[in-house]
Amino acid sequence: MTAEPLPTVDVVVSTYNEERYIDRCLDAVRSQDYPSERVRIWVVDGGSDDGTVARVHAHAEQDDRIEVIADGRRLNLPEALNVAIERCSGDLVAKIDAHGWPEHDYLRRSAEAFAAGGPSVACVGGRPIQEGETTFGRAVALARGSRVGVGASEYAGSTQLALVDTVQCGVYRREPLLAVGSFDAEMNYGEDEEVNWRLRQAGHQIALDTRIVFHYITRPTWKAAYRQYRNYGAARVRVVQSHPSYLKPHHVAPAAALAGGAALLTLSPFSRAARRLLGAGVATYGAAVTAAALAAAGRSRWTLAPIVAYAMVALHAGYAVGMLRALPRLVRGTGD
Repeated sequence: MTAEPLPTVDVVVSTYNEERYIDRCLDAVRSQDYPSERVRIWVVDGGSDDGTVARVHAHAEQDDRIEVIADGRRLNLPEALNVAIERCSGDLVAKIDAHGWPEHDYLRRSAEAFAAGGPSVACVGGRPIQEGETTFGRAVALARGSRVGVGASEYAGSTQLALVDTVQCGVYRREPLLAVGSFDAEMNYGEDEEVNWRLRQAGHQIALDTRIVFHYITRPTWKAAYRQYRNYGAARVRVVQSHPSYLKPHHVAPAAALAGGAALLTLSPFSRAARRLLGAGVATYGAAVTAAALAAAGRSRWTLAPIVAYAMVALHAGYAVGMLRALPRLVRGTGD
């Protein structure tokens, strides 16, 4: 009895001004321990004005599996992904972030996860390892890995195939992905969460296998990390606008805390109770962040703890501000 052939895979990489990182990304994609004849690589550029496209063409000259789509159009991330997905013909579509790189067994582990999960699983993903290039970037990596960091996975620590709400940089069965309409072109951030919600609503499952590993390069400065998480917070509101039942209490915790703190600050000149509550809230938050930063830094990197705490504040503040600024969308929102 012969074994079933491995599924064919279309790898989709969206780029925009990734000259600094695209070589490492494509080197990792090209060197996967997966049968090369069963892999096709699509690189869609969203209008880069650096040397990204030239670097991609250099890879394409060395590897005939690479198809380059770069016509100068300005495309956001989901638009670029959809341009490639329309051309894909493989069994699976692997969404690869150009700002990082997959481990050498990424595709093989993903195919194994699909085989283990069965036909009801429409998307599999794994464990993102945060990589920092600066001291602050390394602190962000530690902050994001903490349960106090915004975006810390509810499934952190899982060591086996598990059903989850969403994954980052997922690999999708192409047919279910097309059936739900691929990625929402309005979701320049949070596109994974939104499409995975639609897949689950259509009766499919999302699976996590921590043996699947993707490396992601964190933002190098406080301002860049704050801005990124502000966009994530706004994106969460857009997801809820389209799918109100998606909302969970932990999604709104940072925004609720910030709004409550602002209200108490406004009332504090006139109310002793407001001042006391504000002081208690600030002290509690400071203690929680300090403890989480010390735990995240660990004994070997304890000197990083103050910077990790600073990074956590960037993530919390950015996410909360982004969500609060986008809340008026909910007033105009529609239900599922």
